[in-house]
Amino acid sequence: MRRPIHGLFESRISRFLQLALALVAFMPVLVAAQATPAAAPKFKGVWEPVNYGEDINLTDVFFVTPEIGYVGGAAGTILKTIDAGATWEAQLGGDPQSEEREIRQLWFVTPTTGWATQTSSQTHLFRTTDGETWTRISTIAEHYQDIAFATETDGVYIKNEHILRTTDGGKTWKDVYECAVKAEVDGLMRQVGCYLWKIRYASPSLVFALGQAKHVDAAVVLKSQDGGASWDVVTVLNDENGSEGGLFFLDESTGYFSTKYAKAAYRTADGGATWTGLPATTMARQIVFADPGVGWALHYKKLTYTTDGGRRWFSREIPFPAMPNAFSLPRRDRAYVVGEHGMIYRYSVLETSAPTAARAIAAPAMPGLDTAVLGQLAQLETRLDKIDTLVGGPAASGNGGGDWSSAAVDQQLAQLQTTVDTVATGVPAMATRHRNLNLVMLGLDLLGDVTGQGSGLKEAFTTLRQAKDLNSASSALQALHGQLDAMKTSVESFRTAKKSGS
Repeated sequence: MRRPIHGLFESRISRFLQLALALVAFMPVLVAAQATPAAAPKFKGVWEPVNYGEDINLTDVFFVTPEIGYVGGAAGTILKTIDAGATWEAQLGGDPQSEEREIRQLWFVTPTTGWATQTSSQTHLFRTTDGETWTRISTIAEHYQDIAFATETDGVYIKNEHILRTTDGGKTWKDVYECAVKAEVDGLMRQVGCYLWKIRYASPSLVFALGQAKHVDAAVVLKSQDGGASWDVVTVLNDENGSEGGLFFLDESTGYFSTKYAKAAYRTADGGATWTGLPATTMARQIVFADPGVGWALHYKKLTYTTDGGRRWFSREIPFPAMPNAFSLPRRDRAYVVGEHGMIYRYSVLETSAPTAARAIAAPAMPGLDTAVLGQLAQLETRLDKIDTLVGGPAASGNGGGDWSSAAVDQQLAQLQTTVDTVATGVPAMATRHRNLNLVMLGLDLLGDVTGQGSGLKEAFTTLRQAKDLNSASSALQALHGQLDAMKTSVESFRTAKKSGS
């Protein structure tokens, strides 16, 4: 049953308080863009220990949200935390005396669906679909180089010059490509094989692989436009450092790769067709972007980072107590690094006055998320409240209903038009800037949701402007509030770095 306008008004205060609470929740990670310079809060970056209480070499880490994450390590270990590392549960292993082989690599596509590899005489592939229990589902090539998944069913891995693909979540694999390129050797053109190193999805259909031509100092970039079923060589780039480095794509056009021993790095803006060298950049084998603006690479204890989408990079030595093996960057203000002796350190952006744990390490502070969109949503809520009041709330005269054709309503609708236009473009723009690249497909889904919500908001307002009476206005206002609630939920998803309902 449709709520009457006066019923809508009675819930407006509750809605506004909810939005205010969401704003408070955002504040530790936001830059107060609308505050004066003197009033702007100061922030600091800090690494704090959240170590595992056993002497285990930890080999990989993957956080699906800023608070929920998984760590793999020696002795067949998979650890999980749901409270940002305050406590750890051993889902597999965890005993340093166990003779089980190490968990080598973790990969998740949703907060609960992920895979882990364990290398012994063969490489076993484990999968979880509930984030709690792990089942061995198949065996893949021993000493494979890299593995990646796009969805709960589609994935790829590389072994030497071969690329293998699954469409059933890793249960079975098919060899789909053997890399070979034309290259100049001793002044003559020869067909040579490739040694593949990294593979990454830019979208469900677009996949890139990085390798090196055999017998030649040249990096090779491969590209698939059908989810990994078929492949083409798009670049053969001469570089004496080889290509056993990192690879990451922000979208279908923009990507980065680094060379062996982090001696050089390159950027493409045309889907890998051409690459430009980055000046004076130390890039590691693991390159990760939290969103299109903030990206990290870690080479031993040297952190290299960008805050402008890779146009400029900066480096800083971080004095961790043990050598890091891997890191995860689920959101621009939160990261985790793991290493020897059970070392797990958590990175956060805090207000300067906030206390930090003993043995904390100072770090650069990443920029916060946008605040402007929160103000826009609050303003839209306020303007809808005013219209509710004029046409049906306690301020209206008569027998519970106001005059929909009054000049006061027309004035409020004119002001609401500007706010709707601002929100309908501002929220999708924010989503584009802060799209989740940690769980790539969820990030793309959320961006699509927000874009649709912007269009829906405009359509609902158009219906409201065309309303002829209080009944039709009531229905249109309800639709507007529904679109606003959906947008608030989506904006909150950027704080938790996951898609709502996942």
